[in-house]
Amino acid sequence: MPNQRTAPESRGSDAAEGVGGAFPIVGIGMSAGGLEVATAFLNAMPTDSGMGFVIVQHLDPTRESMLADLLSRETAMPVVQVEDGMRVEPNRVHIIVPAKTLLICGGILRLVEPEEPRGQRHPIDKFFSALAEDQKAKAIAIVLSGAGSNGTAGLADVKQAGGMCIAQDPKTAKFDSMPRHAIASGSVDLVLAPEKMPEALLRYARHSYVHAPRPEMAEGPGTDGSGPGLDDVLTLLHARAGHDFRQYKHNTLSRRVHRRMGLAQMEKLDDYLALLARDTEEAGALVKDLLIHVTAFFRDAEAWDALDREVITPMVEKAERGQSIRAWVPACSTGEEAYTIAMILAERCESASKDLAVKIFATDAAEHHLSAARRATFPGSMVESLTAERIARFFDKIDDNYYRLKPAVRETVLFAPQNLLKDPPYSRMDLVSCRNLLIYLEPAAQQKVLSLAHFALREDGYLFLGNAETVGQRDHLFASVSKRWRIYRRVGPARSPAIDFSQWPIRDGPTRSMDARPKLADIALRSLAERFAPASVLIDRNYRVLHFHGQTGDYLTQPAGAPTMDLLALAREGLRLTVRSAVRKSIEDGEAVALRAAFKSGTIHTVLVTASPVRDGTDPGMILVSFAKDQVAVSKTPSPEAGGGAVPGRDLEEELRDARDEMRVTVEQYETTNEELTAANEEVTSVNEELQATNEELESSKEELQSLNEELSTINAQLDRKIVELAEAGNDLRNLLKGNEVATIFLDTELRIKWFSPAIRTLFDLIEKDVGRPIANFTQKFAVGALLEKAKAAVEQLATSEQEVIADDGRCFLLRVLPYRTRDNRIAGAVATFIDISDLKSTQAGIAAARDYAEAIVETVRNPLLALSGDLRVRSANSAFYNTFGISAADTAGRLVYDLVDGQWNPPSSDASGRINPEPTTDRRL
Repeated sequence: MPNQRTAPESRGSDAAEGVGGAFPIVGIGMSAGGLEVATAFLNAMPTDSGMGFVIVQHLDPTRESMLADLLSRETAMPVVQVEDGMRVEPNRVHIIVPAKTLLICGGILRLVEPEEPRGQRHPIDKFFSALAEDQKAKAIAIVLSGAGSNGTAGLADVKQAGGMCIAQDPKTAKFDSMPRHAIASGSVDLVLAPEKMPEALLRYARHSYVHAPRPEMAEGPGTDGSGPGLDDVLTLLHARAGHDFRQYKHNTLSRRVHRRMGLAQMEKLDDYLALLARDTEEAGALVKDLLIHVTAFFRDAEAWDALDREVITPMVEKAERGQSIRAWVPACSTGEEAYTIAMILAERCESASKDLAVKIFATDAAEHHLSAARRATFPGSMVESLTAERIARFFDKIDDNYYRLKPAVRETVLFAPQNLLKDPPYSRMDLVSCRNLLIYLEPAAQQKVLSLAHFALREDGYLFLGNAETVGQRDHLFASVSKRWRIYRRVGPARSPAIDFSQWPIRDGPTRSMDARPKLADIALRSLAERFAPASVLIDRNYRVLHFHGQTGDYLTQPAGAPTMDLLALAREGLRLTVRSAVRKSIEDGEAVALRAAFKSGTIHTVLVTASPVRDGTDPGMILVSFAKDQVAVSKTPSPEAGGGAVPGRDLEEELRDARDEMRVTVEQYETTNEELTAANEEVTSVNEELQATNEELESSKEELQSLNEELSTINAQLDRKIVELAEAGNDLRNLLKGNEVATIFLDTELRIKWFSPAIRTLFDLIEKDVGRPIANFTQKFAVGALLEKAKAAVEQLATSEQEVIADDGRCFLLRVLPYRTRDNRIAGAVATFIDISDLKSTQAGIAAARDYAEAIVETVRNPLLALSGDLRVRSANSAFYNTFGISAADTAGRLVYDLVDGQWNPPSSDASGRINPEPTTDRRL
């Protein structure tokens, strides 16, 4: 059966009925774009639906809301703004006020000051959770258009309380973030457009589930002609979905099934059974309803404080550095409880400055819950209830709506599928946290879970239960540490005898082959034995009868009381002593012994008792005792003169002597047997002690092997997922490097090839099998560049280098060699990239050629030509200029043009301090 925790819906006789009125209350959560959607919803809702409506919206706390006025124009129902203490009434719409948190208790709305700072308030979640607690099955939650994830956490509370959850179809939402997050959580029952929601609400409100959520549903199958029962549903679920819920409490199951019938609009169980049989989606939805999780970070904070104070802190203080601390969280749901333990242990280890090996095993029967737990991503409404210190230390905010646990916490928790009542448990655990599971199981299943927890714990390990759970009849296995917070300590070094691992089906032995056809000789021998052989019995040395032959009723009879196969007890009066003597002498002598005896069966008869050892190769301890009638006639009634019953022909003294001999032998045998038993008892006691020690060792070894097997299975599952992730990352990297067509090669510290991109084949003749070979073994297809030396410098000196190289095909590459750094900043080789710069070099060559061409044109001009910069400095001149003025290029480069006077350069003047005056001393003219 699944071992998932279900909703806490059995805390009272009317827990599922709801309070505050006989009508459903509809909570509507919306944000951006919600006004239009709410208008469409109210326009389609009849004014006499009999339901109360409460709209909760994100409102600016600094401005007055006009939502009530706007909606009152769109519906004939009264629309009012909530006041503290206002009672919800049917056929009326109640609107939240700004800057307040809205709650409900007993059908009365309460306005309280928000505890969270602005930006971290989740009014929709708060109201949905309060509505679920107050109204149970009569609670209906609807999530409409809006940004963020507000409302997602509250929907889970409504569903686990037995209410109905609806989300707007994201296709019809202007802002689909809130509906999409709600649908992704798995808590939504229906996804509808706003105008179709009223019809679904009316059908649900009229169903018997809303008014009587605890139906009289037969537990067993309908064998009395009254129709199908709950067992029929459970059997069908087991066959269709593979989950066995028969050990759940039937009240809980009945309510869950009735709820699904309400959503499916079916009143008869046989109709719903037919739906389950043909619709696999409905079967899956029912299974998820029965597996609803109830969990949160630090749920019941005082209980976690007690666990930290009484268990975890002392455990960490006693632990030595490097010691392992192991915890097991069965029925972990989406992992909040397991991560809570991980966070507390991390805090205590840091406080004690101890580096401990923390390992938490979290198991569950629902794979979709495990998938969510492994992602470790949680909505802000769930995380922001923690302290700011814990949020900053353990979480990363991935967007405005979600947080993700940091890798240091995630890596301490291993998640694995497990059916708690079928699969073997873990062992050698310091802590087992199994909260709010037992209250939903039948008593026999509760006792088994407690026995499994006892087995899983180390000696003096701790068990943590929910506030409504106790160890019950297993109080001899656990000692109470905190009675209020249900913390127990395991007592007793040996595992409980209540646990039974022999759950695997035992194969029957080989089927007995058909008896061969009897041979004629066997038939003849059997016939002769039946006709001529005397009545006989085959016994062992302890007088236990193994086989009867012939008519033994004249000599043997079953005494009153319990049935027996003891020959001495079966022997008739007068035969017992003779039979004992004959068998004893036959065993001592190893030969056949015949004694005559008299016995009384109506009349007194004489019989010849023969005891013969069996020597046909079978068990040598078997004796064949035969009874043959004596031919001496005996009178029917003995005469008084004969001694009142004495047997004729038998001397009384001889009979007395035989009796004395028999008594003497019996006494000797008794004394001998007693001595042997005393010695054997001492040996058995010694052997028993050794066996007990050996058994303890075997049990310990078995526990360790089972624990190691579970750990290996869990780690193997984790490694499988890591391999998939690494394969995906490798594929992404390869596609990235292949897509940019950059020739790249990775080398290790020994300059052996680790990996290369396909583009590198233009520079080296490499194939896939060359990975692991030294790069020095390959001839490079480019000139000038020294890849080997540059890679050595990168590995040994952490040098980064760049160099232009020319490939054999004429292309030009920029060779860049960098050290290969690991994630922990360790040098593990070198990375060489060849960037094709052929186009760049070609462009540069074209620019140089154009410049040379322009300069050649200037040189051909016969008139003097002078090129000046923006600040009138000489940049260049042609040969005609230099010839005309008789000036060299060295004298003109960079000079101011007005320094040239009458064809001569006028040097700048200097003052008395030797500082040059840039202004010329003559007129500025050429």
